[in-house]
Amino acid sequence: MTSRSATFGYFGGWFDQRFGSAPQARYPTFKSAIGLFLQHLGDRRDGVIVETGTQRLPDDWGAGCSTTIFGETLATFDGGRLWTVDLSSDNLTTSRHCTQHVAQRIEYVCSDSVTFLKQFDRSIDLLYLDSLDWWDDPQIQQQSQAHQLSEIEAAWDKLRQGCIILLDDNGLPGGGKAKLTKEFLSQQGWSCILDYQQSLWISEKVMF
Repeated sequence: MTSRSATFGYFGGWFDQRFGSAPQARYPTFKSAIGLFLQHLGDRRDGVIVETGTQRLPDDWGAGCSTTIFGETLATFDGGRLWTVDLSSDNLTTSRHCTQHVAQRIEYVCSDSVTFLKQFDRSIDLLYLDSLDWWDDPQIQQQSQAHQLSEIEAAWDKLRQGCIILLDDNGLPGGGKAKLTKEFLSQQGWSCILDYQQSLWISEKVMF
């Protein structure tokens, strides 16, 4: 176990101490994804996290506050950088404000996520897909599913061996945003290890 993993701790460690007072549906999958990321990172300090869809509200734990979680993880464990990508400049302005205490670890990118992922020139250690909102409209649902599938296809050759993938808005009516992406990952031999509000995927067996 690396010193990072020991500090993180699965029960009562850093993640629980920092975020445990804000329970929300995404807590167990975020916690597991971060734990796996640190385990995967080992002693490296050049980890790369990419999230599509940035944090849009301060302290919005119902939506997960992903940019804060990822930024604080990288700052606490000296683990690399986060690229947070959103098509809305207003959303990115809010995200900057929410994460100014860890902004030195974050690149804020205003771009279509698929375009960004196609052009991204680094190997990704943790990929979090949460762009496009999910509504009751079946047409919008299909668009969201197709968009997320396009994201994973665009990022596919940038995923470092041992990469962790986290998919948001899973298990909703119509299959959620992750429906097509989960089918794709399964066909590629990846394994789903948690499947709640978010779906967590790995390409290799890991020891917990």
